[in-house]
Amino acid sequence: MTGALELGDVAINPEHTENMVEAVVHGVLHLCGYDHEVDDGEMLELQDEIVDGLE
Repeated sequence: MTGALELGDVAINPEHTENMVEAVVHGVLHLCGYDHEVDDGEMLELQDEIVDGLE
């Protein structure tokens, strides 16, 4: 790869989240094309795996 790949931005309002790490991971997964409203739980399962690995 010759340069950085920009997918978009993740904006989080800290007043509306209890877990900042989970919110960032959730937003990044959406940027990567995941959608928990149409999958069979794959996105949220992956989100939990990632968050568990970070904390």
